[in-house]
Amino acid sequence: METQQGKTPKNMEMIKRALGNPLAPGELGVLMAGAGVGKTACLTHIALEQLLNGKAVLHVCIDDSPEKAKVWYHELLKNILSEEQGESLAGVQLRIEPLRFIQSYLQQVFTPEKLSENLSTLRSSADFQPVMIVVDGLDFNALDRKIIEQMKSIAQENGLSIWLSARTPQHISQVNSHGIPYPCHQMDDLFASIILLEPSSKSIQVKVLKHGQDYQPSLPRLSLNAQTYLLNGD
Repeated sequence: METQQGKTPKNMEMIKRALGNPLAPGELGVLMAGAGVGKTACLTHIALEQLLNGKAVLHVCIDDSPEKAKVWYHELLKNILSEEQGESLAGVQLRIEPLRFIQSYLQQVFTPEKLSENLSTLRSSADFQPVMIVVDGLDFNALDRKIIEQMKSIAQENGLSIWLSARTPQHISQVNSHGIPYPCHQMDDLFASIILLEPSSKSIQVKVLKHGQDYQPSLPRLSLNAQTYLLNGD
């Protein structure tokens, strides 16, 4: 297993193997799943794909503390390093720490404008230049299309990509003509990629619902270990 900069372990390549390439600058992606399926872990997985390749990531937590996010990074890295001998956990953490910044907001006070302002502050005061933002916990059931349009503008204006998570409620089965479920069914055109996580007995299926302009594309079906959130072997 390689964890040196520029080399990502194959069990940490969910986006590379599911989509072929990361989102381009200016693009949005959304990870959809029911409650408790693993959206936070999978967003952390996506962030680590970039961090382990030496790319800076801003991790935004809604209604959660930065400490909780750090626990997920620690657990995923520990799971990677427990599979084979390689770089030490402390060594990897030391390497990615300057590339990662975690911000926390309360749901009722988070706005795209505040995110944009804080991003500008990070760039000017800390010379922090992320290539990607992950936003975990935004309540899609309580927001309108304008918020996602503003998030896309932030991505375009700053030359970075943004991944968000969206919870799919069990009691709402609404799906649009492209097969995109609620709550993203009326804003699917704003996303370059939409991924649905579906739990099974011992794994989590990674299903690509949209990639680029293609809906329900013929892409490899992947699964994650339900305990470690790492990719299962071929």
